[in-house]
Amino acid sequence: MIIEKNTICYTSEAGHKNFWYPTTSKVIIKENCEAERMSWVSGGDRIAIKILKSNLMPLDLTTNTTYNISPPTNDEYTVVWIKKCLKN
Repeated sequence: MIIEKNTICYTSEAGHKNFWYPTTSKVIIKENCEAERMSWVSGGDRIAIKILKSNLMPLDLTTNTTYNISPPTNDEYTVVWIKKCLKN
């Protein structure tokens, strides 16, 4: 799936039984890019996507955003959450 530039995403954290959940820490997509939708449940109004760290820029500077996007290499992925909409 294509994720558009300036889409706001939420970083992930491990929670109950080591499942990943969205946080309130935000990152933004720098440029239109490819991402893979994860077939995970329990994100509420958000869906999980796997995306290259190099496509993300922090909106909040927290330990969580730093961990999820650093180092921003061209070939390292992370999982972030975007709001559900008709496009996805």
